[in-house]
Amino acid sequence: TVPGVLCLPLWWFIPESPRWLISQRRFSEAESIIQKAAKMNNIAAPRVIFDPMELQELKLPGQQKVLILDLFRTRNIATITIMSLLLWMLTSVGYFALSLNAPNLHGDAYLNCFLSALIEVPAYITAWLLLRKLPRRYIIAGVLFLGGGVLLLIQFIPADYNFLSIGLVMLGKFGITSAFSMLYVFTAELYPTPVRNMAVGVTSMASRVGSIIAPYFVYLGAYNRVLPYIVMGSLTVFIGIITLFFPESFGMTLPETLEQMEKVKGFRFRKKPRDSVQKEENPKVLITSF
Repeated sequence: TVPGVLCLPLWWFIPESPRWLISQRRFSEAESIIQKAAKMNNIAAPRVIFDPMELQELKLPGQQKVLILDLFRTRNIATITIMSLLLWMLTSVGYFALSLNAPNLHGDAYLNCFLSALIEVPAYITAWLLLRKLPRRYIIAGVLFLGGGVLLLIQFIPADYNFLSIGLVMLGKFGITSAFSMLYVFTAELYPTPVRNMAVGVTSMASRVGSIIAPYFVYLGAYNRVLPYIVMGSLTVFIGIITLFFPESFGMTLPETLEQMEKVKGFRFRKKPRDSVQKEENPKVLITSF
C-alpha cells in the first residue's frame, strides 16, 4: 500500500470537473479549466466562454441528496443497475479465477504466472484503442465472447498439448482483462452526474464479491482439470450476451439527471425518425436499439 502515497500529490495536478464547478456556480474556475484544456489540445477557444448576462439568468438545479436506492428508482434504472452488478461480478470472477489458477497450469508455475501478468499489457492497450473508436457494448461483448469462447475450447484439447491449453488460457485472460478495464468507462457513461460516483462504487463492490468467490471456481479443478474453464467460459459468454442489452453510450449525449435516465427506452429494436424540433427539445441521451 506504500506506493499509494505517491498518488497524494495528484490532488494539486488533476483539475476539478468543469461540470461540477458550474453546478456549484464557480464559473470562473470552470472557464479557466476549459481554456487550459483547449490550449493543450491545440483548440482555439473564445476568450469569454460564459457570458455574465447569461450566467445571471441561468437556473441551476438545487443540491439534490441522492441515496443508493436511487440506483433502483425506476424499472429502467433498476434494470441497468442489476445488469451492471452482474457484469462486474462475473467479469471479476473470470479475471481473478484465471489469475489464481495460473500456477495450476502445466509447466513452470513461475513462467505461467509471468505470462498471466504479461498478457494484461496488450489487453489494456487494446481496450484503450477500441474505446476510442467503437460502440461500448459491442466491444465489451466481443472481448467477453472471445475470452469465454476460448475457455470453452480447452476441454477439447488433448492432455499432451499443454502449450496449446496455456495459449488458450492466456487468450481468455486477454479478453476478460480487456472487458474488465472497459467497465469503468462504460459504467460512468451510463449514469447521470448525481449518482455517477455512487454507481461506479456499487458496481465495483460487486466485482469484489466476484473476487471473493473466484477461488471456489479454481477448486473445481480437483474434480476435473477442465471444469473451472467450462464454468468460467459459460459465465463469461452469458454475461457477454447480457451486455448487448445495455443502452449504448458511445457518441451519445450523457444523461445529466436521474429524470433523463428514466426516459431511456427499454430494449427497442427500431428507431423512429424525429424532426429537428423534437431532436432539439428531446435530444437522444442513450439508446438500446440493435
